[in-house]
Amino acid sequence: MGDQPDQPVDPRSLTQTADGVRQAWSIIEATWRSTVDRARRLPAPTLHESVNGEWSFVETQRHLIFVTDAWARRTILGEAAPYHRLAMPPDHRIGQPEPGVDVTPWGIDVSADASLDEVLDVRADRMGQVRQIVDALTPEGLTRTCAPNPSPGFPPMTALAVGFCLNMVIGEEWAHHEFATRDLSVLERRS
Repeated sequence: MGDQPDQPVDPRSLTQTADGVRQAWSIIEATWRSTVDRARRLPAPTLHESVNGEWSFVETQRHLIFVTDAWARRTILGEAAPYHRLAMPPDHRIGQPEPGVDVTPWGIDVSADASLDEVLDVRADRMGQVRQIVDALTPEGLTRTCAPNPSPGFPPMTALAVGFCLNMVIGEEWAHHEFATRDLSVLERRS
C-alpha cells in the first residue's frame, strides 16, 4: 500500500459535545485556509467560473456567508438584520435568482459583483463570529434553545437548539469544501 496523505477527521462526526464542536470548527478553519491558499494560485477570473453548472469558488464562499448569517447570526445570536448583501442563499446564482423568491428585503443582493478578496473579508468576519460562539460554548449552551427570530429570513421562525444550528453550519462548510476542492481540481487542469 502506498502512502496516503493524511485526511482530516470529518468534523461532522465530532459535534456531539462542546469540545467536539470546537475541534470540528478548528478543522473547518484549517481546511479552508489551505484551500483558499490553493485557490489564490489560480487567476482571479477563474475563481468566478462554474464547473459543470455548479457554483463558482466565489459563489461557494458567498453561500457560506449565507449559511453563517442564517444559522449563527439569525438563529443563535438572534440578530434582526443578520444578512450581508453578498450572501448567496441556496438555489440562487449570480444573475439567476430563483423565480418567485425575493431576498432583497433581507438585505441580500444576489446579483452583486464582488471580488474574491471582498468575499473573503466577509467570510473571515463570519468565521470569526462562529469561532467566538464555539469558544464560549458550554454543555448547557450546546443544548440551549434559541428563541424564534421574527425578522424576515431563513430558517423559518422556529425554536432550534444551538447544537443543531452549529451542526448545520459545520455540515454545510464541510460539504461545500468537498465541492470546492473537486471543482478546483478541474480549474487547475484548465489553467
